[in-house]
Amino acid sequence: MSKTIVYVAHPDVATSSSQQFLLSSGKHITDVTYVDLQSEFDDKGSFNVEAEQARLLEYDRIIFQFHLYWYQAPAIMKLWLDTVIEDRQTNDQLARQLATKELGVVVVAGVKESQYQAGGREKRTLSEVLSPYESLANYFNMTYLPIFSVHQFAYMSESEKMELMYQYACYLEEGTHLSYLTYQRYLLDKLEAIQAEQLNLSAENEILFELWKQTIEDQADEVSELFTLTDRW
Repeated sequence: MSKTIVYVAHPDVATSSSQQFLLSSGKHITDVTYVDLQSEFDDKGSFNVEAEQARLLEYDRIIFQFHLYWYQAPAIMKLWLDTVIEDRQTNDQLARQLATKELGVVVVAGVKESQYQAGGREKRTLSEVLSPYESLANYFNMTYLPIFSVHQFAYMSESEKMELMYQYACYLEEGTHLSYLTYQRYLLDKLEAIQAEQLNLSAENEILFELWKQTIEDQADEVSELFTLTDRW
């Protein structure tokens, strides 16, 4: 399994309900490493470049996570990039090692997803707005992952937040959340890791739990079979 590191760019993570939710979800379900960039900024107003580069290269999947501020990441993200990701002409070794890695973006936006499209209020897709990160990945020959976007978190229902929690975890550990089959298999793996006994279920609820798990397994098998048939056509 790929080792994942998530760099969180936010002026005050502790006061952000959406960031706290994502952090709690990731720490509870996955084994990824989180770095709060604001807390890594030392008293002298800089990053420890050597330490930051060494940590960066320990991981296979690099995720930048931030709120969208005026169509950009918070300034701390740009400062970290300018300081730590040096030009390949001055650091060929870093460039070569980054070429084996994946780069992803988790972005929190305050408007509906439908607004980020041609004809929508923003007139641009999120892929267009965040294209500098794709360019960065291409520059270092990294694999650029699909963008994981969270829209209007404050208006989400509890069931929507539950779905978000597992989609986010799947993105961190699998590098995508868009493949239905990948997501179903991911949920099944997580269910296998959760023993019904650990949930302190009654005998009746344990049966319901097993039936629910079997339903997901059947759905995943059906989707897998459909993909197989499509490939044959």
